[in-house]
Amino acid sequence: MSHSSRVVLSCLLLATGAMDAAPEMSHRPKLVLFICVDQFSADLLQRYGKGLPGGLGLLQKHGVVFTEAYHDHAFTDTGPGHSSLLSGRFPGHTGIVENKWYDRSSGRAVSCAEDEKAHPVGQLDKAGTSPSRFLGTTLGDWLQTQVKGSRVFSLSGKARAAVLMAGRKPSGVFWFEGNAGFNTSTAYAEKLPPWLSFFNEGLQKRFLRDGWTWTSLGPSAGVARTATWTLPGGVVVRNGLPRVIQGAGMPLDKDFAERFQRSPFFDQVTLEAARVLVEQEKVGRGAGTDLFALSLSATDYIGHTYGSGSVEMWDQIHRLDIELGKFLAWLHGRVPDTWVVLSSDHGGMDLPEALKDDGLPAERLSEPKPWYAKLNIALRERLKVEADLVRVSSYPTQIYLNDAAIKASGLERGKVLEAIQAQLKTQPEVAESATYETLQDFQESDLGNPRDSTLMARFKHSFTAGRSGDVLVAFKPLTIFHDPVWVANHGGPWDYDRRVPIVFMGPWRPKEVTRPVRTVDIAPTLAKALGLTPAEPLDGKSLELELQMKK
Repeated sequence: MSHSSRVVLSCLLLATGAMDAAPEMSHRPKLVLFICVDQFSADLLQRYGKGLPGGLGLLQKHGVVFTEAYHDHAFTDTGPGHSSLLSGRFPGHTGIVENKWYDRSSGRAVSCAEDEKAHPVGQLDKAGTSPSRFLGTTLGDWLQTQVKGSRVFSLSGKARAAVLMAGRKPSGVFWFEGNAGFNTSTAYAEKLPPWLSFFNEGLQKRFLRDGWTWTSLGPSAGVARTATWTLPGGVVVRNGLPRVIQGAGMPLDKDFAERFQRSPFFDQVTLEAARVLVEQEKVGRGAGTDLFALSLSATDYIGHTYGSGSVEMWDQIHRLDIELGKFLAWLHGRVPDTWVVLSSDHGGMDLPEALKDDGLPAERLSEPKPWYAKLNIALRERLKVEADLVRVSSYPTQIYLNDAAIKASGLERGKVLEAIQAQLKTQPEVAESATYETLQDFQESDLGNPRDSTLMARFKHSFTAGRSGDVLVAFKPLTIFHDPVWVANHGGPWDYDRRVPIVFMGPWRPKEVTRPVRTVDIAPTLAKALGLTPAEPLDGKSLELELQMKK
């Protein structure tokens, strides 16, 4: 370990309170920092995270680490995952069934954080974001209403991540909007705070002035992959560093923001913005207990672009560890009385081509449109009609009926659903499917062990009446649809997508816990520790965390 790493780690150890007596549980901290690392599976932490010297290493060594933590819903995407982390409820109860879904009332696809009544600040011609589609409340709402003087802030590389963790009436919600820097929505404020405008101005100058070249931190041979793959449609995936994100002094092209988001620099800049937010808004220095929800998005973009086994992912995890360590050490200097919680919105699957080379039965299917076309052709033959009976959407995990075509063809809904189910059973890529009606009637008497929950239960935990598809579909493990942009993906009900880390670091005795738990247990655990009463029934339950003994 280098001298600089030892200095950072020493500061971080002080931040945990590991050298001092812990407060009584009735004591509320000045700040709760919740960190979500997007697409950070438990496998990634186990594969690349052992013995790290920075923030991730600190959390593993001095936190309560749950090694068997699961998102217990079927559709493991950014929106559903973020909606459940600080609400204590499954996506089926938060109403965030996927990142996008078909809205029957408007007849179009809608995004999970979309709000046509709001606008991005300074962009009145564009639709904005808000929690209008989110049902219920979050930890931040309970905190603000029950602890006088408490505030809630949320910051992320993605709008939906920031919005869905923030609750109903946060003090500030901000996310990255490409070359312009960080922004918010008129649902939260009519203009940016001066500190953020100043930060953005400096960031835009740095984008133009500085050279942004992604080099490797060290040797990763035998640990991570350097390879080239040619995918359908001539899409080429090259794993290997260095990568030039932007040349010094060069004008920004239209693809700069995408290159930047797919690099560790994205998290670095997000953490820089987090420092300014904490400093300027005096987070953790008010009358009550503040909540700061921080979602780091680079791991997701890198996973989608290069795969979880790539040298890019290895380097990302090591750089994230360093930057997170610096941030936590800095935060301790500002707000020593801070609890830190880490988790993720979902995991992810590596490139099918790489998995095949490892001897695993992985498969890359066609793009979704041809798959839908084949389904519609099969239904026309089965039901002797000429119309397409199902709608084409971005991903066929939720199938929506074409009600107008069904009515015009004189068919009954039940007969169409039977035909869809019969056809899906003939398709080898489909693991299981369930109809809207079946899921409405499905009753789960006991949640049981999340590691062993049934696919039907996971469907139910993703199901919201009025929003979910007419048929919900789970594809076989290690199977994804081809996407020319996102060559590796997530979103299924399998462990590589749903198993993530959960770590609590604060007044609790550090330990590793191997019994299975759910991500919906995070919010009730924090609520109990903070002495809060949730505003509605929760799906999760409080985890037992042992206080450190007084010295």
